[in-house]
Amino acid sequence: MGRLAGKVAIVTGGASGIGRATANLFSREGAQVAILDRNGAAARETVENLRRAGAEAGAWEVDLAEGAVTETIIANVAAEMGRIDVLVNNAATYVLRSFAQMTREEWQKVLDTNLTAYFLCARAAAKEMRKHGGSIINISSVHRIISEPNSGAYAASKGGVSQLTRNLAIELAPDNIVVNSISPGFIRTPMSVVNGVDETTTPNFIDTYVKTGRIPLRRAGLPEEIAAAALFLASRECGYLTGADLVVDGGLTITL
Repeated sequence: MGRLAGKVAIVTGGASGIGRATANLFSREGAQVAILDRNGAAARETVENLRRAGAEAGAWEVDLAEGAVTETIIANVAAEMGRIDVLVNNAATYVLRSFAQMTREEWQKVLDTNLTAYFLCARAAAKEMRKHGGSIINISSVHRIISEPNSGAYAASKGGVSQLTRNLAIELAPDNIVVNSISPGFIRTPMSVVNGVDETTTPNFIDTYVKTGRIPLRRAGLPEEIAAAALFLASRECGYLTGADLVVDGGLTITL
């Protein structure tokens, strides 16, 4: 029996990268998985693959930055799958722009996707979790701890995620809902490729961090390694951990 047998998990941004790896691992561990993603075709493809492997899964096409639909979508998941036990807030966006050049619209889009959507999804999911307890996992970033030029909106949003996590952990504890976050470092995902982080397409970027000892483990991380951390936080073994953040960064943030 898997570690998530009998549970229903929602994974936002579950059609690619960290979200897809998390959906795959959760399904292998026995969970029914609901994938929420603005890329409907990729979400449906991911679900088809899960079903071929014998898992129960469903796809919902939604742009979570458009907050008006969030509560309805979460309620639809609960109605179709019977309950909600785990929420992985993972969907994110990134605008590589200096603060002087960034438009208000770009700033707002990042905050809406990376922070406001997390709040709205957590609020909607918690209504269901109050019936039996649950786990909310927010994917943050090492940008909440350290940052770099042209990342102002992203860093601000991820700092907000960390504080939101702590606040939700306090407020939802009486309902037996634990809330934790994960702060990944450089992870090989489609979003990191777009932003010039992936070591397979822009080796000089990662090489700079590796050669100077910025990443002590000498490599970028894999989506599956973040999924493994999420599985721990979603599992029964983690019932007494709340308000915590797991930094999964190959040692990036422990070096000077």
